[in-house]
Amino acid sequence: MNARLRHWLTLYQNAAGICDTSTGLLLVLFPAFTFRLMGLAMIPQPLSFASYIGVFVLCVGLTYLWTVAKWPLNEYSLPVWLTQWKITALFRAMVAMFLVWQLAVHAIEARWITVALADGIFATIQIIGLEQGWMERAV
Repeated sequence: MNARLRHWLTLYQNAAGICDTSTGLLLVLFPAFTFRLMGLAMIPQPLSFASYIGVFVLCVGLTYLWTVAKWPLNEYSLPVWLTQWKITALFRAMVAMFLVWQLAVHAIEARWITVALADGIFATIQIIGLEQGWMERAV
């Protein structure tokens, strides 16, 4: 058991969860404000569509927080953590690739690159962690 690695994985899990959960809540409750906060000039219309995106972001974030709160990382919860990382890495990678494509064809504002980079970084961390067996070594 590697307590230090488990600590870092738990910290990452909380950070990723707080990041997406807070962004998702802001998009659901205050979509126009959130897009302005992101520096975007073009706000998706209708605003209910932007809130719908927020529900998805909120749910992704809650998977991180729910996992860490309900199943602390140990040998018994390992399959839950691995599954959560695999699914969210897939979601994040797909969002990052979609946004890069949309940026390449000039369909969205350049500031969306921050979202693409954030999701790409989170996905990359998780893919590397899964490939390197970080969780298996932490329990």
